[in-house]
Amino acid sequence: MSSGAYSRGILRILDGTIDLQTSELKVGIAKASYTPNPDEADLTTFAASEADCDGYDGGFGGTSRQVVRVRVFEEPDNSRIIVKLGNTIWQSLGGNTPNLLGWFVLMYEVFDDTDSIPVAYLQFAADRTTDGTDILAAFDHRHGNLRWNL
Repeated sequence: MSSGAYSRGILRILDGTIDLQTSELKVGIAKASYTPNPDEADLTTFAASEADCDGYDGGFGGTSRQVVRVRVFEEPDNSRIIVKLGNTIWQSLGGNTPNLLGWFVLMYEVFDDTDSIPVAYLQFAADRTTDGTDILAAFDHRHGNLRWNL
């Protein structure tokens, strides 16, 4: 399982454009064929690989890019900052038009996909074909999803 951050997202966190605890961050789903590139500056590459199965309304402003709760904690014993994402669920994806899904992408939408900011990518534990059932993003609440070592 692979995960990581996009450099543009980290830059925008550090310059204050994105506040992890108060900005409206969203999570979207990409197909397994998506190859995250940490140097992606906007959401156009993600959008080209975003889920398009039955029940998923993607694209800028789409209802399937779901707002996610973000909490930030200090772990002084481990000399790091961790970010924990709230769980979210997409209901009844797939059906007649299935996808093979493989990635969650944390993002900050601005005006459209060309100026919106990718923050992080998290690979599914295993690729999943949509079949009309729910997709649950059960994020790691013990160790966090993003970590900055000091």
